[in-house]
Amino acid sequence: MSKQAPAKPQTKVEPPLRDARLRVGVIAADPLRLLGFQALFDGHIVVHIVPIAANEPLQEPNADILLIAAQNTDQIFGLIRSIRRARSTAPMIVMATSEEPEFIERVLRVGAQGYLTTAAALGEIEDALASVYEGGQWTPSKAQHTAIGETPAPDSMARPEAFTTRERQVMMLLMAGQSNREIALALRIEERTVKSHVARLLKKMGVRNRTALTMQVIARGLVGRRLDS
Repeated sequence: MSKQAPAKPQTKVEPPLRDARLRVGVIAADPLRLLGFQALFDGHIVVHIVPIAANEPLQEPNADILLIAAQNTDQIFGLIRSIRRARSTAPMIVMATSEEPEFIERVLRVGAQGYLTTAAALGEIEDALASVYEGGQWTPSKAQHTAIGETPAPDSMARPEAFTTRERQVMMLLMAGQSNREIALALRIEERTVKSHVARLLKKMGVRNRTALTMQVIARGLVGRRLDS
């Protein structure tokens, strides 16, 4: 009677980390405008542009946030309403040429969470995406307030030595898209301790939410540093 070969031990396959990038669904009637957004965010570690056809704006179910780049301001309100009817929870930013406060207020009343002018620079677009994704609102006036110092002042200018080893570990897991609970499990600490670390990181980086924190970490070149140094 032949002996049965011993079973080979199964190799545990770790699930891949979630993609931490924001999937920004861009609705633009002008193909050149869409190409402009794709070029602007080409290689961006935090933002990934998802083209959405202007006549079928709801065909991309995985977009985290919608950005409407409008040429005809008269059509904006009907488009916002149609999106709201189909996806009532979809965060939305409108980008148009008008700088009139009355027009911007109407855009927000109809259902958008943010407004940008077509002259907005990359940094302002990033701030708007971060703010709206985290549940806030964004208008050009908020960008002006940010510029004159209404955001928290960075603690110690966020130098590398300003972070503890544990804060750097939490930071890297945040960059990988991990939730507070997942970070707590990975580091074998309490979830409330993770929240305390995140709060200190927000203060040190001078930002108000996790998305903006991720963008600042990348912008200041802090990503990729050794965690045990």
